[in-house]
Amino acid sequence: MKRILIAITGFVCALALMICGVSVLSGFSMAFEKKGLSASGSGREVTTRDHGASSGWTFSEGTGEYRGFVLDNVLRSSTQGNIHFNLYVPDSYDGTKPYALFVTLPGYQGLHFQGVGINLRTEEFGFAAQGYNRNMIIAAPQLDDWGDTSAKQTIELTEYLLDAYNIDRNKVYGEGYSGGGETMSRVMGMRPELFSAYLQCASQFDGDIEVLAKARMPVRLVVGAHDEYYGAQPSQETYDRLHALYRDQGLTDTQIDRILVLDVRPDSYFSSQDISNQHGRGGHLFANDSDIMGWLFNR
Repeated sequence: MKRILIAITGFVCALALMICGVSVLSGFSMAFEKKGLSASGSGREVTTRDHGASSGWTFSEGTGEYRGFVLDNVLRSSTQGNIHFNLYVPDSYDGTKPYALFVTLPGYQGLHFQGVGINLRTEEFGFAAQGYNRNMIIAAPQLDDWGDTSAKQTIELTEYLLDAYNIDRNKVYGEGYSGGGETMSRVMGMRPELFSAYLQCASQFDGDIEVLAKARMPVRLVVGAHDEYYGAQPSQETYDRLHALYRDQGLTDTQIDRILVLDVRPDSYFSSQDISNQHGRGGHLFANDSDIMGWLFNR
């Protein structure tokens, strides 16, 4: 009888230890998921905000790294599907104070099907931006087209980042180059209130201009006078339409100049730097031009 009691007691104790162990491990796992990992992939913990069950988001951190960006993170949205993006979070970020946010959309060569991280290897906007504000989180999405689908995914990703990190809502910047400008312009025609300013480089504006005009968000349209792909005319037409809408709102030319800039770079801007391809190499020049990038980040 004693042997039976001892065996039963031992079994009960072992079962209790197993339950406690599972509980402890589960608690540890939950805490780990809440804190997340750094964008450098170094294992440094970064404080992110918890999401309610109703958010419809799940997040998987990428495993690759390139010049401080974690590559191919995936935001799974119940409404917009899988959104692939590369993310840079400064080492100084700990969630205690708000940081700026910069979202940069690449041209066709940087879309996801072209290869993970190819946008960062072919465009410099994400790296140049770090020189203007050390306290800035930078997202470089790799989407699959330059239409409404990618625009809605950009909006979804931006909303996620605003929710997950402590972001200064007065310092949320958007930029799009080439096809990325077409996508980001659609974003500006859907949800301009998410951003503080928009820089469009070597592209055309495909979004709802009237929605953008109502928001009065600062916009700069930069393009080469003889851009081989778009030309300067689409940017000129967008500027003229926005300018007319602002005049209809009662704004003066001085007030309009504060929020709307048409920046057509002459041929000499490119030839003086031994560049003949205004579209393909314009992204390089614009990203490294302090007048252009400074306009965006010093607002």
